[in-house]
Amino acid sequence: MDKDYIAPATALRKLKAARDLSQTVYLYGATGYGKTELIRHFLSGRRYIRLSCEELPWKPGAIPPQEPGKQTRWAVVIDDLHRLKSEELRQEVLALEQRKDLWLIMISRSPIPAWLMPRYVKAGFILITEEDLKLGEAEIGGYLKACGIPSTDEEVRYLQRTSEGNAYVVRHAALKLKEGKSLGPALYEEIWEAFSVYLENFVLSGWDSDLLEFLMQVSVVDAFTLELAEMITGSPYVVSLLEQAAEAGNFLFQKDGVYRMRPTLNHALQSRAAKVYGLERVKDFKYNAALYYELHDEILPALRLFEECGKGEHIKSLLIRNARRNPGNGYYYELRRYYLNLSEQEIETSPVLMAGMSMLYSMLMDGEKSEYWYQKLTAFAKKAKGGVLREAQSRLAYLDIALPHRGSRNLLEIMKHIPAMLLDNGVSFPEFSVTSNLPSTMNGGKDFCHWSPDDTRIAKTFGPLVERILGRYGKGLVKAALGESYYEKGADAYQVMTLLTRAQMETERGGMPEIAFAAIGVRVRLSLVQGDFQAAKELLASFEKSVKENQALQLLPNIQALRCRLALYEGDRNQVEQWMEAAPDENKEFFVMERYRYLTKVRCYLAKGEYLTAQALLEKLRYYAEQTNRPYIRMEVGLLSAIAKERVGGSWQEELSAVLKEAESYRFLRLISEEGAAVWPLLQREKKTLLESGEMDRNWLKRLLEEAEEMARRYPLYLKKRTATAADFSETALTILRLQADGLSLNQIAQRLGMKSFSVSYHIQENYRKLNVSRKADALLAARSLGIL
Repeated sequence: MDKDYIAPATALRKLKAARDLSQTVYLYGATGYGKTELIRHFLSGRRYIRLSCEELPWKPGAIPPQEPGKQTRWAVVIDDLHRLKSEELRQEVLALEQRKDLWLIMISRSPIPAWLMPRYVKAGFILITEEDLKLGEAEIGGYLKACGIPSTDEEVRYLQRTSEGNAYVVRHAALKLKEGKSLGPALYEEIWEAFSVYLENFVLSGWDSDLLEFLMQVSVVDAFTLELAEMITGSPYVVSLLEQAAEAGNFLFQKDGVYRMRPTLNHALQSRAAKVYGLERVKDFKYNAALYYELHDEILPALRLFEECGKGEHIKSLLIRNARRNPGNGYYYELRRYYLNLSEQEIETSPVLMAGMSMLYSMLMDGEKSEYWYQKLTAFAKKAKGGVLREAQSRLAYLDIALPHRGSRNLLEIMKHIPAMLLDNGVSFPEFSVTSNLPSTMNGGKDFCHWSPDDTRIAKTFGPLVERILGRYGKGLVKAALGESYYEKGADAYQVMTLLTRAQMETERGGMPEIAFAAIGVRVRLSLVQGDFQAAKELLASFEKSVKENQALQLLPNIQALRCRLALYEGDRNQVEQWMEAAPDENKEFFVMERYRYLTKVRCYLAKGEYLTAQALLEKLRYYAEQTNRPYIRMEVGLLSAIAKERVGGSWQEELSAVLKEAESYRFLRLISEEGAAVWPLLQREKKTLLESGEMDRNWLKRLLEEAEEMARRYPLYLKKRTATAADFSETALTILRLQADGLSLNQIAQRLGMKSFSVSYHIQENYRKLNVSRKADALLAARSLGIL
């Protein structure tokens, strides 16, 4: 036994309870979590019997016969229970469990197996899970101290997180630290690589050959379904093998029909497979997996595996298939490495690839190279004939409308000439997404702010034309766009709701969920402005459920971003932090298709008081808006930038004034008023100057100020700077806050605490100051969001 061993507290507590209650224990966890060591430690100094299912058959008489009336109870430990295959021995274990003179402890790598489940349900074992066996920060810190290794709290936290509480990994790390190495990514890789080698040499060798072969073959992918496993292995016994795997250890996890193995085990299986099968045979398994992904239109994993197999012809075919999609549904950016690795000669053979390259470079904000491939495609079309010519013509028409760097100024003129080409020449228009999966048509795939001043006429004159060109991608588009334009300008709420609801209904009759999301997004905003926060949440939740049911999964990232924006209005910091963990990293790479999530992230930074970080991201978004001529994003960036600068004491008035003037030119209100509590302090300070300057329409300005003030009143915690912690409050101040939360008045609190009223009033005002609020309701909301209450 390790002399410095420290038992995990939760597991130890459960063991003591089981001993006192004379209850059977079932303890399980993956390799390295110290299962056997824990029992040895707990039973040290006490006589007990240990039987291992890896050392069969058990010696005759290993378990003492039952002696009626005997007071002392033997502790019997059955280790490696996952290895027990014999039906006869299983029955013997079940019989042991029922003996009153024995205290049975079973140790396994897997959760309770099917053959033991009926007895577990009837007798009620004490279950010690892998989670209970994980070493926490206290145990790891104690172990390092016992080993004579100095460590900081941060180092202990890092080790706990990276080791996942695995005792083997912690012990290995301690040995390396004794050698003078430092915690960090390099040591992390070294330890987990060593653990992978240990698994390969000492754990995999103990598995049945059919199970090991199956898992080695499916290890070529990170996750698999039953169908994919059958495709890779060619085995008709996948279900049986997965049941066998479940009983072999706690390493296979299933959610929604998708199976995943622990990454370290998967790595060990891949290493073993390379040695057993050889690289060429492993490529065969990868090729089978790639074909499955190709059949199921999962382009990213298919391309990766085809590349690893050296199947160049499949790669080009998939790139062409992806280029047929619009940027909202395709993977242009994610596959840019593959596209950019194609030679010019390869690209020039396909009009779809040339159009794809033009779109990709435009998305990368390289207008010059985008136009280069547009001209290449134009030259190609002049020489092409028949179906190839029609393909090239349709792609050119698509690029004329869709290229991001060209903006949207001449779209109506371009669209006038498309129907004749489509009808006269039999050219079909490629799929086109107006929204790019954003909850907006005005600020989606293109910026249509300049259409807003003349929105009603354009909708009547050109609406039918647009819907005709776009086909199912245009169903509901005109009503959704008109509803959004009216909303931005503060039109009648009933009129806006009618347009948006009808747009959504039109998408349900053969349209696209992207347009429905645009309509829903504006309806959510409308509910917010009207003060019906619960309706906004319920509307979004209902739509998200529909999206999942209909597998329109490309919308989920921006749906979750919109939900985060609602959390910001509510002051729900936990939900905001949770969303931020999965948010795109703008410092790793800036991808223009993530702009809605980036703008959500800016608001999160403002709420957290990270103003310089917010400003850095805003400058990237500002550059994008300038390069692609997007007024809406330019105004949004300017507004958020002014808020950030004001909070750090910088110069913000000029930037705010520029945003207000541009918004007023479109008659937009909601772009600004929705920022409520964040923008109201700025507007309040400039209110007199703005009203007296005469530079903007006075009625528009007065309504804007009224709406912004109302939003600030309704959602006082929105992007509100809150830096207080529990440590900032005395015990008396916290007690007063709690009593306020219980509904007591100032005089009642004074009476309860034996204090004078003016003293209670002083503490209340100080609490409000620290929480940066002015009312009791806001103080309680802020305190709860900070975890103080």
